Amino acid sequence: MRRKNAVLHGGGEELTPQTVLLKNDHMSVQVLLDWGYDRSRYDRGSTVGQVTVNGHTFLSRETDASGGAGLGGIGLATVYEWRDTALYDSISVADQFPLLGVGLLKKGDTAPFLFTRDYAVEPFAHQYETGGDFVTVHTLPAYCLGVAADITKTYSIEKNVLRVRFQIRNVGERAIHAVEFCHNFFRFDNAPVDAGYRVSFPYSVEPRMRRGEIVLGKNYYRIGAFDAPTASSSFFLNGWEGLRSHWMRIENEALGMSVLVEDDFPVCRGYSWNNPNACCPEIFAPIDLESGESVSYVRKYTFCAGESGKK
Repeated sequence: MRRKNAVLHGGGEELTPQTVLLKNDHMSVQVLLDWGYDRSRYDRGSTVGQVTVNGHTFLSRETDASGGAGLGGIGLATVYEWRDTALYDSISVADQFPLLGVGLLKKGDTAPFLFTRDYAVEPFAHQYETGGDFVTVHTLPAYCLGVAADITKTYSIEKNVLRVRFQIRNVGERAIHAVEFCHNFFRFDNAPVDAGYRVSFPYSVEPRMRRGEIVLGKNYYRIGAFDAPTASSSFFLNGWEGLRSHWMRIENEALGMSVLVEDDFPVCRGYSWNNPNACCPEIFAPIDLESGESVSYVRKYTFCAGESGKK
């Protein structure tokens, strides 16, 4: 059964926040559509709220040092960033600038752009199509400063695998130079994030620390001590340079749980942010499109828990 809904840009019929549950004999994936997010950081069209395998859960919500909601992330939240702040810098106070996946943001003052700030947003419109094993989210383009992007994101499941396919087309006049990454909020069965979590890669890890400490192996890291003021750790991941595709595995042997994340695009940046509530390794996809060009790629998640976690 297929069903379509639309959210109309600038008014009209609104799709109320709702959950679509993709489910088979191996796993269930909670996809949150128009998920009530009203800030200016994450893709407003959708996020994955939770993944369950054999009764075990894999995801959490964002928190900050004080236990608050931070920037409001949930589960597998998509983030788009411009390569630089040229668009923002070029406009006057009270003018709008586009941010992919979010909408048209308003420049409130002369301060530099910061992703941690909240900006007034005129959100993009979205169309949704749902079926038994997939959900498609279509973010409609809105022209601003010569920029317009037509974005389709499709979630689909097969056995214990979740695929997230991105299709991005530049339908504006201006070139798009941006990045996309999934802010993965992993927390297995609500077990606090600590040295029991291991993140492995197919290469020697070369971290560049910003905050906190990690325990480093040849091709993996474990979470060490958190920075006290922020209750977090963060660092740039290096070692991926030159790869045309990428994988990383997050596992907790004591819990018998793991997730393998495979990305079929050339990596342009790697980062890791962690606190007791979330282990968040992030791999960035490049989006460099001239007018009329498009790009398509897939993020693939293989979740294992219980008996499947031993394989």
